[in-house]
Amino acid sequence: MRTTRLIGAGLMGTALIATGALVRAVSGVQARAAGDVEGFLALPPEERSRRPVVACIGASIVRGRAGVDFVRMLREEFPEMAFANGGVNGHVAWEALQAMDDVMACAPNAAIVLIGTNDIQATLAPDDGEAVRSSKNLPQLPSPDFFGECLTAIIDRLQAGGTRVAVCSLPPLGQDLADLANVRTREFNRVIEVVCESRDATYLPVNERLSDILRDHARDDGPAFTGSWRPGLQSLVQHFVGRRSFDDISEQHGMLLSPDGVHLNTEGASVVANLAGEFLAE
Repeated sequence: MRTTRLIGAGLMGTALIATGALVRAVSGVQARAAGDVEGFLALPPEERSRRPVVACIGASIVRGRAGVDFVRMLREEFPEMAFANGGVNGHVAWEALQAMDDVMACAPNAAIVLIGTNDIQATLAPDDGEAVRSSKNLPQLPSPDFFGECLTAIIDRLQAGGTRVAVCSLPPLGQDLADLANVRTREFNRVIEVVCESRDATYLPVNERLSDILRDHARDDGPAFTGSWRPGLQSLVQHFVGRRSFDDISEQHGMLLSPDGVHLNTEGASVVANLAGEFLAE
């Protein structure tokens, strides 16, 4: 009986430790981004207007908590500019559009937009689109066309305020470039390219550069994106609880550019920062 109690207590302790690790991981990824829009708007008006403002708009890749923060890289490269991080975990393009009032209140001189990865994922399985539409109260099912309409509206809003706009193509999902997830990613990126052409916005070829790196290293045939939440959660636990870098996690999982098949490690984030930096230096 005593042995049974000890085993039961051990299992309960293990479960409590696991639960605590998950709580810490979720708290870590949901923490505010460094220099977020809310913090920028809390600054005195004279401080906000002291330097040219760059708004960075997107979801978790922009927020920089689930992977390496490319906005931080830009902030270090361009100290003469102020960067307002508008990345919100889980956002689709329609939600980013709804958040544009706060972005425009920052009076951005330039904007870097990287949005759409969650839109893509919502189109990969029959039930996913309806689940996302319902949970986010979207006016219609996610699709490339709806994404394009939202992106166009975001760009129009920015340009109406005199903001220079650059839009990033979306990074690969997983490393299998022939997989459905990346076929769909290329479809969305074509939408981005067409929208940029129609609005005279700058197209930043993030996907193309990252795909070239995978091909150059003969790593473009896997691991494939599965759509599972487990790799992402595992990465967060290893990072926020195990204190491992996203680069180490990437290497452990056989990934060249990402710790979880979605977010970016240092090499991946550097590609975004370099392309955005070229745009900002113009």
